[in-house]
Amino acid sequence: MSALQKWIFVPFLLLTGTLWAQTKDTIKVEKKPLHWRLTARLHSQAIFNYGGRFATGNPSFDINFTIEKNNWGFFLFKGMDLYDHNTFYNFSLISVYRNFKLSNKITLTPYVGSFLEQEHGVADHGSDAVLILITTAKLHPQLSFEHMSLFGNLVLVPEERDWVNRFRFSYTNHHWDVISTAWWNNNVFDHSNYWTSGLSVAYSRMKVRENLFFSVGVSGLWMMQSSDTEANPYKNALLVTLAAQLTK
Repeated sequence: MSALQKWIFVPFLLLTGTLWAQTKDTIKVEKKPLHWRLTARLHSQAIFNYGGRFATGNPSFDINFTIEKNNWGFFLFKGMDLYDHNTFYNFSLISVYRNFKLSNKITLTPYVGSFLEQEHGVADHGSDAVLILITTAKLHPQLSFEHMSLFGNLVLVPEERDWVNRFRFSYTNHHWDVISTAWWNNNVFDHSNYWTSGLSVAYSRMKVRENLFFSVGVSGLWMMQSSDTEANPYKNALLVTLAAQLTK
């Protein structure tokens, strides 16, 4: 492991233990058995779903793996531009998380990990620690609301520290998934801010065999406002996604 990678991972091991040790005795946790899922997706273009930005006009591929037991989990995401390895969709996110049941309908999930820029190598400049806080509210058996706060560049590149909020309504009915999303990058830490919105419609959970499912969907992204068009240009996207998911 390189010195850069050690600097990325070690602070998060310490921060993870501190965060969850403090909340262990104050929030109800329901024990659940171990389960995992592996999802692979092929896109006609790419959207950076954590920040709400157009990533590349080239076909792209990503894969994510989640394993969870007793509300503790590990999450790995790897995205890649299939034509150009110099676009910022070439990255990885590695994190651990824990689910906290605040009530029958509200769940808080903190993620602590590392965001790795991979345009030229395993951990390029800009790779750093990341903290993600997701709050999910179940409004109806088929409707939920989610708020995500992402804090990036916390340790190694503090001059590029950022804070992105994502607001998402999700509707699920049998095989249909409809997701409406808004992203707000405020200028609390950096010099720029922007608003984007997105809509995704997918026909999901088509069972191919035991524990294997396919889905197909269409997504759109609209940049509504940007204070720095050089850093965050007005670029919109419309893409088709094919996905396969293996679960256990």
